[in-house]
Amino acid sequence: MPIFDYECKSGHTTETVRGIDVSRITCPVCGKKARRIISLTGVNCINEDAGWVKQVLEVVDKKGREPETKEFLKNPTRSNYKAWMKARGLRHLEPGEENNRPEPVNKEDKRRRMKFIMENYRKRTALEVRT
Repeated sequence: MPIFDYECKSGHTTETVRGIDVSRITCPVCGKKARRIISLTGVNCINEDAGWVKQVLEVVDKKGREPETKEFLKNPTRSNYKAWMKARGLRHLEPGEENNRPEPVNKEDKRRRMKFIMENYRKRTALEVRT
């Protein structure tokens, strides 16, 4: 059965489980007749953007040194998020734009390259003493 809100003439508001066809009941507080009033049920009052907030809060500096960061951590709204991104020099990717981050470098490849570079550097800068 659904839950309905009822209000009597004295101003008492009551929430009651009743059938859909019951439009008047007796007020449990004062005993006067109460009528059904329009109420919102099943309304989600939680931040609808909770998913993006959680993702952004994972990358935000928790110490919050900048004023934009402090404000965003205190009140995570879209406008504070945009101010935080602007202060950090960040922007969203445009439609069709790809992420241009370089591929992570394999540590072994990095060591090999550094060894090659250092060997060539030593060859170019070596001093040869002839007697």
